[in-house]
Amino acid sequence: MTTEITMPKLSDTMTEGSFIGWRKSVGERVERGEVIAEVETDKAVMELEAFASGVLLKTMAKGGEIVPVGTVLGLIGEPGEVVAGAGAPPLTAASAATPSPAEPPAPPAADAPPPQPAASLPSPSGGRDGADHEKASPLVRRMAREKGIDLSQVRGSGPEGRILQEDLAVPATQPQAASIPQTEPIPQAAPIPQAAPIPAAGSVPAPAGPLDAVPPAGRPAPSAMRQAIAATVTRSWQEIPYFTATVEVGMEACREVVSELKGSDGQVGYHALLIKACGVALRGFPLLMAGRDGGAGGPVNISFAVALPDGLLMPVVRDCSRLAAREVEREASLLADRARSGRLTSEEMSGGGFSISNLGMYGVDEFDALIVPGQVAILAVGAVAERPVVRNGQLAVAPTMRVTLSSDHRVVDGVYAARFLAELRRTLEHPVVLLASQGSP
Repeated sequence: MTTEITMPKLSDTMTEGSFIGWRKSVGERVERGEVIAEVETDKAVMELEAFASGVLLKTMAKGGEIVPVGTVLGLIGEPGEVVAGAGAPPLTAASAATPSPAEPPAPPAADAPPPQPAASLPSPSGGRDGADHEKASPLVRRMAREKGIDLSQVRGSGPEGRILQEDLAVPATQPQAASIPQTEPIPQAAPIPQAAPIPAAGSVPAPAGPLDAVPPAGRPAPSAMRQAIAATVTRSWQEIPYFTATVEVGMEACREVVSELKGSDGQVGYHALLIKACGVALRGFPLLMAGRDGGAGGPVNISFAVALPDGLLMPVVRDCSRLAAREVEREASLLADRARSGRLTSEEMSGGGFSISNLGMYGVDEFDALIVPGQVAILAVGAVAERPVVRNGQLAVAPTMRVTLSSDHRVVDGVYAARFLAELRRTLEHPVVLLASQGSP
C-alpha cells in the first residue's frame, strides 16, 4: 500500500510552499520519522518527515517549485510495488514536466537513461541539494536563492568549509549570480507574488513599493516571508479594532536579579523575566489569551518575536506560568537560535495565546504593536533605561521600562487591560517569585 507525501499546511497563513529538494533518491529505503525532503513555507524552512516506512517509489516535485498545500510530492511503498498511473518514469530534475490529467503519460523510451537520484536535483540556489545540505544551513540557502548566488561557487569560512551568512556578502564583480544557468530562471522571480496574496478585505488597495507584483528595476522580488508578513499585518490592521495602554515599570529589583545570576548556570535576562511575569499575570486575566473566552486554567503559551534578516518569526514558549525564569531563559534561547537558523517546526510556532514584541535592545523607549490575527493582545516592550522618578517627594534616577499593551476592544475594555498592566508591574517589581517553578504566584 502506497503512502502519499503531501505539502503540509504548516501555519495558519500558508497556502503554498517552495519545495527545496529531496533528501532521498527514488528506490532508496525510508524509515518512519526520517527526514525525506525540505520545503520553505511563508515562515521558515521545514524538514518533512516520512510517516511510513518503505521505499521512495516516485517523486512529483522538483527543487524550486512552488507547490500548493495538499499537493502530492511523492509516494512511499514496498519494493517493486506498482504505482497506479505510474506509466511515466518518476519525476526528477531530469524528467519532463508533469503531464496534465487530460493527457496520457508518455511511455518511457527503450533507451532512456535511468532516473537521476534525488541527491543530484539542482537546489533553488543553483547548487546540488546533497552538497548544499552538508555545507549550508536552510537560512543560508534561502538567502542565497534570493540573492541569486550559486552556493557551489562559494568558499565557506565556517568549520570544515561550512558556508555562513557573511560568506554571501560578496562583491558585485564576483561571477556567482552569473553562474546560474540561463535556461533555469532564478526561483521566486515569478511565483512569489502569488505565495501569500494580500487579503482584499475592505477593498483597501495593496501598498505600493516593495509589495508591487512587478518590483521596480533593480529591486528584488519580495520573499515568501515578506509576503506573509504583509498579508498578516494588513489583516490585523483591517480586522482588529484595538486600543493601547502604557505603564512604566520600576526595574531595580529585576536588574539586581539579572546582575546576581549573570554567568551562573541559572542566569536569566530581562526578556525571560518578562515572559515569565506575563505568564504569571495572565493566569488572572484569561480574556487576554486567545481561546480562553473568560475561562481560567490551562497552560499559558506566549509567542515572542525573533528578528531575521528578512522579517520575523514568532516561536512559542509553552506553559510559561509553571516554568521557573531560568527554564524560560533556556527555552526562549533555544527557540530563538532555531528561528535564526531556519529550523523551527510548525509545532514550535503554533498555539500561542498572547504575544510579546521586544525592541528594548535597540534603544526604543515605547511603541505600539499590531495584534497577531487569532489572538487578543500583544505587549510591546521598550528599553530598560535610567529615567527620572519621584520618591517621597524627591526627584531621583532609577532604571525603568515602559510596556504598551495592544488589546482587541471587541473582547476587553480599558479597565481590564489597565488591571492586567498593574498586575504585571507588581510582579516585575517583585521578581523573586519568578525564579520558582510550579505554581509560583
